[in-house]
Amino acid sequence: MSQTILIETNEDLKKIFSLNLNTFVGTDVILRKDADEALALLRILPQVALVITKSKVGAEETAQKIYQFIKNESLHTALIVLGECPSLANEILCLQEPVSWEILIKQAASHLGVTIQDAVNKVKPDFLPIGLHYFYDIQKTPCDVYIRIKKGPNEYQFVKRIHSKDVFDKNDINKYEEQGLKEFFIPKDYVQHFTTFVTNNLVEKLEREDLTLEDRILTTANAHEIVRDSVQQMGLDQASVDLSEASINSMVKSVKNSPEVANLLKFLFSNKVAYAYQHCHLLALMCHYVLSKQSWYKQDHLEILSFVSFFSDITLKSHQQMQISSMKDLAESNLTDEEKRQVMNHAVDAAKILEGHPEANDYIRTVLIQSHGKLDGVGFEEDPGEDLHPLSKVFIIADCFVKILLNPGLPSKKSDILPMLYTRFTNPSYQKIIKALEQKFQ
Repeated sequence: MSQTILIETNEDLKKIFSLNLNTFVGTDVILRKDADEALALLRILPQVALVITKSKVGAEETAQKIYQFIKNESLHTALIVLGECPSLANEILCLQEPVSWEILIKQAASHLGVTIQDAVNKVKPDFLPIGLHYFYDIQKTPCDVYIRIKKGPNEYQFVKRIHSKDVFDKNDINKYEEQGLKEFFIPKDYVQHFTTFVTNNLVEKLEREDLTLEDRILTTANAHEIVRDSVQQMGLDQASVDLSEASINSMVKSVKNSPEVANLLKFLFSNKVAYAYQHCHLLALMCHYVLSKQSWYKQDHLEILSFVSFFSDITLKSHQQMQISSMKDLAESNLTDEEKRQVMNHAVDAAKILEGHPEANDYIRTVLIQSHGKLDGVGFEEDPGEDLHPLSKVFIIADCFVKILLNPGLPSKKSDILPMLYTRFTNPSYQKIIKALEQKFQ
């Protein structure tokens, strides 16, 4: 079996790339953090056939260092770079991010002498991982569920833990989480069936009128995470469209009956709701507060802003990326160049994804593109102008307020946050929106 070194900073992509490289190309994947670790291994194992690496890891010119080492040592190791690397563009293959695993597998197969047909015909593993959060809102599964136990360096045993006829609840799943388990495994042939089963159950639950407010918020939060998983891995399919519609409608109901912000924050934190949905829900709530003070407010305005809240950060991989609200924040962050590029373009990327959503009308696309004050959707405007759509202005103020509120390094009291907004957003219409938000907290 050939050996491949993989350097990828995103944990989810690292898992996806490793699994599929091993499965479809038949190469043994060795994970390394940076160029120094990779070079240390290459000195011991010069027969490594392929290195797949990020262009940069932090400030390190990772790809350049590895390329120079391979060249100086006259190794026969192939190199694939993930992300732009101008200095090597004419020398080696550089894949523009985001890179789908299918494209990476195709290129890796070519470098390793595996034909594309071999890769396509390669048998998938018998079991595939499923995050525990997929089990939060179901009480049974359409298939048996397993855990994976390591028996040796490359040997695993799959042990059945939930039978298809078993009945369980979220408390049972939480017990596995408390033991450090992060994912179950299900038979490969049931993955699509299982995903459809979970989606249908969530949609049915979200459409119920008898849900308590607390249960509705937690169920919508879980649905939001599942939609994010699906969109980032496979794009926007019909199941994601259906689940997103039910989730947004449920979020609107929750927002209209929401408790005070302090109590809501306590509830979100105590129930360990993911940052992505904390931001999403609070953003829709703040938009509702502001809209309720506007003479021009219509019911569909809240629906539009809730829709944008749900999808605005759908392409971002980490809460560190989601916390960015200005070019200064971005410049001072510890994100990689590729992660910064994702932040810069995430409004445009989200709008492209929503081209396949039947409910994404022109108003939604406009607010999404302008969600950080830029007419072209790229980057952040420090002090946005008056030429933006009125709903975009409401979204911008609400978004900035929520990001400050959720940042543990910034003020958490409304009385301290509002002056920060008044200082940054100086144009008259934005000042009026901040004033409307201020009235809510008087």
